[in-house]
Amino acid sequence: MVLFGYPAFLELLLISSGLSLFISLIYKLLLNQEALREIKTKVKEKQEKMKEAQKTNPKEAEQLMNEVLILNNKQLRTTMKPMFASSIIILLVFGTLRESFPGNIVNLPIALPFWGATLGWLGWYILISIPLNQLFRTILGVEL
Repeated sequence: MVLFGYPAFLELLLISSGLSLFISLIYKLLLNQEALREIKTKVKEKQEKMKEAQKTNPKEAEQLMNEVLILNNKQLRTTMKPMFASSIIILLVFGTLRESFPGNIVNLPIALPFWGATLGWLGWYILISIPLNQLFRTILGVEL
C-alpha cells in the first residue's frame, strides 16, 4: 500500500523520522532532565565508593550497593511517564504500519546477521529508527 506516492522504503523512512522526532519531543517535555542528571551523578559517585569499599569494608560496600539500587529504582520511575506515553503511540502506529507495508520493503546490498538481505517494515523501521533516535535526542539534549 502506498500512503504518500513514494516507494515503500522511502515512505517508511519519512514515517520513522517523524515518529522518532515526536518520541524524542515527548521525552524532552515529560522527562525531568535535571533530576535524571542528579540521579546519574549520585549513582556514579556511589559506585566509585562501592568499588573502594569492596576492598576494605564489605558491609559498607553492601550498604552502598543498596543505595545504588534505590537510586536506580528512582531513575526508572523518572523515565516511566515518557516511556508509557511513547509506547502507546508506537503501538498505535505499528498497527497501521503492519497493515500498510506487508512483505519485504528493502533489499539490502549486503546481508545483515540474523536478518538477511531483505527487510520487512519492522526490520527497516528498527534499522533506521535507532540512529534517528540518537540524532534527535542529541539535538534536543535529551538524556536517558
